[in-house]
Amino acid sequence: MEIANALIAAAPGFTARAKGRHAEIPKNPLFSALSRQQLRLVLPHVKFKKYGRGRVLLGEGARNPGKIYIVLDGQIAIAKEGVSPLESRPENYELGVLRRGEIFGEVSFVDGQPSSVSFEAKTDVSLAVADLSASRHRKTVRRLREIVAGKLRHYIALHARESAALRMAGMRLENQLAAYRGGVGHLVITTLCLFSIYTLALSFLPAFKNQVHANFVLSPLIILLFALTFFPAVATSGFSGRFFGLQLDNWRAAVGLSVRASLLFVAVFVAVKWLLISTSPSFAGVSIIGGADVEVDGKIASYSAWYWVALAAYLLLTPMQEFVARSGVQAPLYAFLHGSDAKRRWLSILASNLVFAAGHTHISVTFAMAAFLPGILWGWLFAKTNSLLAATVSHIIVGGTGLFVFGIEGVVSRLAA
Repeated sequence: MEIANALIAAAPGFTARAKGRHAEIPKNPLFSALSRQQLRLVLPHVKFKKYGRGRVLLGEGARNPGKIYIVLDGQIAIAKEGVSPLESRPENYELGVLRRGEIFGEVSFVDGQPSSVSFEAKTDVSLAVADLSASRHRKTVRRLREIVAGKLRHYIALHARESAALRMAGMRLENQLAAYRGGVGHLVITTLCLFSIYTLALSFLPAFKNQVHANFVLSPLIILLFALTFFPAVATSGFSGRFFGLQLDNWRAAVGLSVRASLLFVAVFVAVKWLLISTSPSFAGVSIIGGADVEVDGKIASYSAWYWVALAAYLLLTPMQEFVARSGVQAPLYAFLHGSDAKRRWLSILASNLVFAAGHTHISVTFAMAAFLPGILWGWLFAKTNSLLAATVSHIIVGGTGLFVFGIEGVVSRLAA
């Protein structure tokens, strides 16, 4: 037990003031600063008080007659009056909360100035109040006030230095968070603007497709437009490359996981296609192996020069698709969202894949839904490895084999028929 508690019984008149109740005074800055003899002099002036929730113990602008409050139980809110930015009316802003063993009123006690903040009972509270105001003009009490004020000045100075350091750290953190939110917000706005443009442009795509039709090339070309817009947004965001998965620190492990997961995904797709061929009349006579449907002037151009140009274009533009979906959308969303890591991860994966799938809606809604499924894999790989390379390698393996080896467009068109 603290020395203060040991001296309670010995302090003249103290038991009577407490009306027979025993109250344990916790360790606190006031009593810790006093010597044993000084503590004997202060204890007779300590009274125990209880207040209900909402009671203002010391109001902002009020003068302190000479009281120091020690929290025994409950919580005291430190508040300051301000103006609501939304409604332009006075409003109290909570700056902090005091708990057991903490003191308040010491600053106005020492400097004699009105309190700069208010202290209000946030819960029902029990306080020990050192009241040196009743007989403040008596020589003994006046000397005691001077002693206590001197001890508290050292505590206030130390506390002020700590508060300043904490405030500076808090301000730095706030500035970092503001820059963080600003950068993420800039990327989100870029995404919304691009999708607005893309939605408007959909009405012009049929006329374009009447001249040159290459379904699997058209989507990457649209994503290329997105990528060219995202490059400056990412470059000026203030975030490091690692934030966007643009790093090679773990590339071997990331690529290894990507290849294994992609081969498993392709195997599942082949098994599903085989099952459809075996059981569905609409797939009768369809081969497991099938190329992409490249159309030029309304005619299929399988394995022609245009076919290989389209394949090369797909391989070259695939990293652009992943850059937009993962670095441009998924990474900022993951950082922006609140909640558990799993919640943020999967919400960002789902949202970024909606972006990716929407880039294929000019082909068909069914094809867009089909593109959403492997996008889950690529989003998971990106979240798992924080590597754009891993997502890109998987996209090339799964998307390339799906389009150019196993004929995913034919499967989707038959399912939609």
